[in-house]
Amino acid sequence: MTVTVSWVQKKKGDNHLPKFRPTDTDALDKAERHIYRSTLAAMDRIPEDFSRRYIFNEVNETRAMENLIAELLPAQEDITLAIFAVYVQGANDMAYRIRDSINAELRRLGSNARLTSINEMTKALDSIPWEPYPWDATIPPLDLFNQQPDNMPAKVYARFRSGLIIDSVVADVQANIETVIARGFTAQQTFNTGRTVTGLTPQQTARSLFGLLQEVSPVPITGADYAAKIVPNTNGLFPRWALAVDRSMNRYAENLSQTPRIGAKEIIRRTDNHGQRYGNKLRRARARMIARTETAYAQNRGALDTMLQVQTDGLVGPTTMKEWVTGPVDVCEICQPMGGRKVLLNQSFNWGTGMGAYPPAHPNCRCKIDMVPNLSQPPTKLGTGAINDPNRYRFPDGFEITSF
Repeated sequence: MTVTVSWVQKKKGDNHLPKFRPTDTDALDKAERHIYRSTLAAMDRIPEDFSRRYIFNEVNETRAMENLIAELLPAQEDITLAIFAVYVQGANDMAYRIRDSINAELRRLGSNARLTSINEMTKALDSIPWEPYPWDATIPPLDLFNQQPDNMPAKVYARFRSGLIIDSVVADVQANIETVIARGFTAQQTFNTGRTVTGLTPQQTARSLFGLLQEVSPVPITGADYAAKIVPNTNGLFPRWALAVDRSMNRYAENLSQTPRIGAKEIIRRTDNHGQRYGNKLRRARARMIARTETAYAQNRGALDTMLQVQTDGLVGPTTMKEWVTGPVDVCEICQPMGGRKVLLNQSFNWGTGMGAYPPAHPNCRCKIDMVPNLSQPPTKLGTGAINDPNRYRFPDGFEITSF
């Protein structure tokens, strides 16, 4: 079996480092950084007192989640613009690659026709201008976003994906609170929705941060008090990463407690700083993962929609296939078997742990798709060249256009 890998095109800013997903152009690098910054901004917009009010049942949980989503909407719109830019870049790049690959087929078949962009003409050959979308590829993404209607597929897709990111962050805020509370409980606590959480015993928490908080408090503390100390450092993290912050803070506190002449208040202060630093580090890691993964999603979705448009236009037929292209080196166990695999344009790939119409197969995946045209015969040249009967080409699958 032939396994296809992809070295990026020779353009300024191409990234050959194996630890990164090939991004084709500086524009995609810039858009990925935009998604990263916007995702971090969304996490930073979570109000400082949100978790405390939620933990102590000072707000209605359902309404609190709705308000939090509203609070993050400005950041969501910024993420939408960045994803839109990646989609458009992926679509434009695929249009270029499709013209190039179809022209290779036309050369193989001995045809004098060549696909070109609307701003390009060939010499000594018949130029066939073809663009899959009605936008100008030279327009900046923000201007293009504002010019296009809301039902434009790229805008619909970008809003859908940015909404998923925000929903995930908000859902994890709620999950983190319950995860951390369960770690600090010495008794049961029931939320106003009826859910009850039970956690650790006093013996299990004696040497942990819970025990230190109890030592400096004039009144007995609860799991809610403990969670209020931990949860602000977990905003924007996965629940398992929130648990990692919890455990790291407890280990840090326990280690300091074994150092002579450091009181409980000082240990708590230092542990707070440690939790903030560790939480920030993990937030940056999650934002990078989201940015890289969403860039792969948007780039490949733009590419696939362009392929499907080629088929709709009749340039290629129903048996045209798409190919899974892996990164150049250090391919993971999930994606290694996928290299070179081909399916029809409207079919899904199956990679064992999942399936989908295009990569990524997992977070931080660098794979992409390419179209594999296979013209069985050259297009037919029609017309006499007269004004009322211009020269034109008709492809076997129905596409017909005037040549220049």
